[in-house]
Amino acid sequence: MKKWYSIVLLCVVFLFSSIISSSAEISSDELLQILKKKGIITDKDIEKATTSKEPVKEIAQEKDKDKFVVKTARKPKSVNFKGRVQVRYTYIENGDLGNVTYQKAFDREEFDGFSIRRVRLRWYGEVIDKWKYHVQVSVDGDSNADSIDTSLPDYALRKDDVGLKLQDAYFTYDHNPYFNVTVGQFKSRFSPSYLVAGPTLPLCERPLVIDKLARKREIGISFEAAKNGAFDGRGHKGKLHDKPFYYAIGLYNGNSFNKMQNDNDNLMATAMVVYRPLKYINFGISYAYDRTGYDYETTVLGNALIDANDNYVFETKDGVVGKHLNIWDFNSALDIGPFHAQIEYVQQHGHNKNRAYGYGIQGQYDLTDNFQLTARYDEFDPNVDVDNSLDSRWYTFGYNWFIHGQNIKWQLNYTVRKEMHGYHEDNDILVTHFQVLF
Repeated sequence: MKKWYSIVLLCVVFLFSSIISSSAEISSDELLQILKKKGIITDKDIEKATTSKEPVKEIAQEKDKDKFVVKTARKPKSVNFKGRVQVRYTYIENGDLGNVTYQKAFDREEFDGFSIRRVRLRWYGEVIDKWKYHVQVSVDGDSNADSIDTSLPDYALRKDDVGLKLQDAYFTYDHNPYFNVTVGQFKSRFSPSYLVAGPTLPLCERPLVIDKLARKREIGISFEAAKNGAFDGRGHKGKLHDKPFYYAIGLYNGNSFNKMQNDNDNLMATAMVVYRPLKYINFGISYAYDRTGYDYETTVLGNALIDANDNYVFETKDGVVGKHLNIWDFNSALDIGPFHAQIEYVQQHGHNKNRAYGYGIQGQYDLTDNFQLTARYDEFDPNVDVDNSLDSRWYTFGYNWFIHGQNIKWQLNYTVRKEMHGYHEDNDILVTHFQVLF
């Protein structure tokens, strides 16, 4: 009877031991010894209380149960929203710009003054584990031409007016770090410079050759390794891709984005590899095979000649309509402390198409944590068999002031534009824009 009473009392003591200990600063062992001296419990009772495995076993079972629940649960659907606004001021020397090279975006003489360079709104997240989605729209003047009547007298100006346009719409199956599948409309996996996120660009625009020759957004599918970070350090304080190897193989329509149907029976194929032997440097090579033109010799779409019957006719050469293109990209990047440099060479050639090439050498130097100097040399020749004023050499200098990281950034670039052949035009350009991310 005494033993049963002692065990019950021991349970009561342990139940309130934490309260007693915190108020009287007496440990559990000390309390047990006091109870023993008073004859309430015995050494066997103390041994049983201090060596019992039951509580530990029950806790372990509960932990295993929690682990099982977490492992089998699906993450709930997530919805994230982000946006970007870039307001720009442009000054360009207004020479005769009809026969010189310029970039597609906002650097022609009609864009002197203020403009909205980019407004991007994007939604992204996960549907369930491993399945991600991304939708981005633009609300700016980056090519609104397909919604305006080309016969209007002010078409040249209105085609770049503010308008809503779909940029990205895709989902990704994130199987493992070495194999992912992306399907939809997205940036084709071809050029590291083009894959740099727009908000982190160290100059106001991408290299000239990327604007002219690189493969851009397309509708298609890509099989690739996961990319955890940027390929290089041109994005100020951005995380670098920490894996030694990246690859991507893609199939696309090859007729640009926001065209819901392919314009011929061919697909554009791309392959891209980036190798990083050391944390400071990487090397990359990409290849794309594309065919431009249509399956029919007469069509009202695209660039073509007009015959005697007012039909649009594509040139047929060697029995082939359109052009078979081979595009190569060779690139490398170096990141050592505050110094960052990139070089990218792109060449395009093929059947019924003269060879074109270009390259950009770009560097950034971090003067402080929030101020960076930038520079780039661009060279571009759209046709190596013809020497004219379209053959360009550009020298760009500027800075980035990171007022609040990339979230609030002020950029300024001045570009000296030289023509390699022919008469030099007055077409130097000053561009500055203010960026806010939200």
